[in-house]
Amino acid sequence: MIVNHRRAAVAALAGLALLMLTACGSGGRSEPATTDPVPLPSPTATRQQISEKNLGYTWPLTVDHVTAECRAGDQAVITVPDGTTYALNDRAREAGYNDVAAVRSTGDGGDKMSIGTLLSRTLKLCKAGQ
Repeated sequence: MIVNHRRAAVAALAGLALLMLTACGSGGRSEPATTDPVPLPSPTATRQQISEKNLGYTWPLTVDHVTAECRAGDQAVITVPDGTTYALNDRAREAGYNDVAAVRSTGDGGDKMSIGTLLSRTLKLCKAGQ
């Protein structure tokens, strides 16, 4: 009986901790321009248009759309509307592309937004081109 109460208490505390983490945010946005994202189609080439409308809360950039691309050697890059190309991963940075920090948004918590979702989508383009 005591074991069940302890398990319930631990589960409740874990749930509360998770709720607090998501409420406080980890650099995310509480009010993005898009709250109902439009799914991206499965990639069929090494280049794809991605916008804030596709990623909603996880859109990490100060621009509203990019062309994501996988270049030689699994270099994940994005090109913003003004034509500047930025590196999303180390391979692209080592190849000399600009650091994406220049166009990364700051989330509600004051931290830079994670580029993880955008990077993941871009790396899928590498597989599509093989």
